[in-house]
Amino acid sequence: MTKQKRQRLTAEQRRDLIVKKAIEMFASQGFRATRILDIATAVGTSDALVFQHFPTKRELYDAILERMCTRKHFTEVEQLLYYSPEYDLEKALTLLSTWVLEQTEAEPAWLRLILYAALERDEAVEELTEEHFQRIIEYVAYEINEGQTAKRFRAGDSKAYARSFFSGLLGLSVMRTVVRAPDYVKDNTSEAAAMYVALFLRGLEKTIGEKS
Repeated sequence: MTKQKRQRLTAEQRRDLIVKKAIEMFASQGFRATRILDIATAVGTSDALVFQHFPTKRELYDAILERMCTRKHFTEVEQLLYYSPEYDLEKALTLLSTWVLEQTEAEPAWLRLILYAALERDEAVEELTEEHFQRIIEYVAYEINEGQTAKRFRAGDSKAYARSFFSGLLGLSVMRTVVRAPDYVKDNTSEAAAMYVALFLRGLEKTIGEKS
């Protein structure tokens, strides 16, 4: 019998496999506990070859966040948010929130990576997370600022409000995806998103007698 030839991976296929294994290992045991050598062993290659594809830790993290759809697919949501013919802020934010919840529930590793980054105080990952989520925060801040200009929302730092919005959304994702508390998973993603957005917007509304 002749031995079956092992198929040789292309550089692109090997790079993709490295990213996939890195996501699995970082999400299951954290960044600090995972060595490049561990990833290389899981892929079936050498750490030197991994470094050929990703010379720095930051480049590997960047590829991971790209793979997790954080900025690649948000473009589709931006098209709906900015160019919807019948624009309604509450509906737009609900669409955005539904998308975030769906992303974390479809790819739980995405959320675990963020949690590990926070727990391990990994500055590189926190910086990358800020870069990748910045468009969401800036979009929400812009809409809040528009509402403040129109005298519908209370005064304050619109970016701080937007960061609170996004932080709360990630907290909701944790309860639904990681903790899986019954009270949090009983509603589907769109229902949970709609309730969250409604409460957030009510909190932004000016109270009677409040000065501009």
